[in-house]
Amino acid sequence: MNGTLSTGAALALVVVFVNYAQQYYQPIMSLTSLYGMIQLAITGARRVDEVRSQPDEIQPKDGKTLPGIKKELQIDDVHFSYLPGKEILHGVSISVHKGEMVALVGPTGSGKTTVMNLLNRFYDVDSGKITIDGTDIREFSLQNLRKNVGIVLQDPQLFSGTIADNIRFGDPNANMDQVIDAAKQANIHDFIMSLPKGYETEVSDEQSVFSAGQKQLMSIARTILTNPQLLILDEATSNVDTVTEANIQAAMDRVIQGRTSFVIAHRLKTILNADKIVVLKDGNIIEQGNHEALLKENGFYAGLYRNQMVTD
Repeated sequence: MNGTLSTGAALALVVVFVNYAQQYYQPIMSLTSLYGMIQLAITGARRVDEVRSQPDEIQPKDGKTLPGIKKELQIDDVHFSYLPGKEILHGVSISVHKGEMVALVGPTGSGKTTVMNLLNRFYDVDSGKITIDGTDIREFSLQNLRKNVGIVLQDPQLFSGTIADNIRFGDPNANMDQVIDAAKQANIHDFIMSLPKGYETEVSDEQSVFSAGQKQLMSIARTILTNPQLLILDEATSNVDTVTEANIQAAMDRVIQGRTSFVIAHRLKTILNADKIVVLKDGNIIEQGNHEALLKENGFYAGLYRNQMVTD
C-alpha cells in the first residue's frame, strides 16, 4: 500500500460516488417537480377564485320578450372595463338598421371581441346603453335575448355525439331533413357524406378529422337551425385553405342574408360588401363607413387594406 489507488479501486470509487449522487439528486429533482405542480395549483386556485368572485348574471325581474329587430340596433356611447380603472371601450357608438351587416375591423386588443360580448350580455356596459328598437337589452330576459342571437366563433367546439347531434344543437327539435338542409346551406354536407357513417359519425371518434374550417361550417349549420334575429360571426378564414375559405364565405353570405349581423373581420376582402365598416383602435372608433368611403379617406383602413392586398 503506497497511498495510491489502483485503477480498479478508482473505478469502484467513481461508481460508488455516482450511485450516491443519484440518490441525493433524485429527491432534489422531485422537489423541483413538486414545486412546479404547486405553482400550477396556486394559479388554478386563483383562477377559480376569480371566476367565483365574478358577479352573477343579472336577470331583469320581469324580463321582456324580444319580438325581433324591427328597425334598428344601437350601441350608444358605451364605456366598458373588465377590471376597475382599466377601461376597454371609450364611448363607442354604432347604429345598425335591420338586415344590415356591420364589420368590425382593428388590431388585436382594439375592442372588437368586447363589443360582441356586450351584444350577447356576457357582460353589461359600465355606462351608455345598447338598445333594440329603443328598448335597452338589459330589459329582455337573458334566455330570450340569447335565443335570438346566433354566434359563430373562430374556433367553435364540437361536442360528444354524432355529427347530426352537433348540428341539431341549434334546434333540438329539428328533424333529419332540416339537419341535412342546414348542412347543405353551410356547404358541409358533401364532406359529411364522404365519411363512412355520414351524419351518424361519432364526433368523439373523428375529432381529429375535422379541420378548423370544417368545424366552423358545422357551427354555421347550427346557427342556420337556430334562425336568430342577430348574428355575430368571428370569421376564421385566415388559417384555412382556399377551397374551405370559399365555402365558409359562401355559407356566411347565405346565413347573413336578411339578418342584422356583426362580423369580426380578419381578411378585409371578405367584407367589401358590408353596409358599414367600423374601425376600432385602443377601444375607440377611429373610422366608420362603407369600403369605398373608407378607401377615399385614405386613413387606417385604407392602409390596412392595401397591405393585405399586397400579401395575399
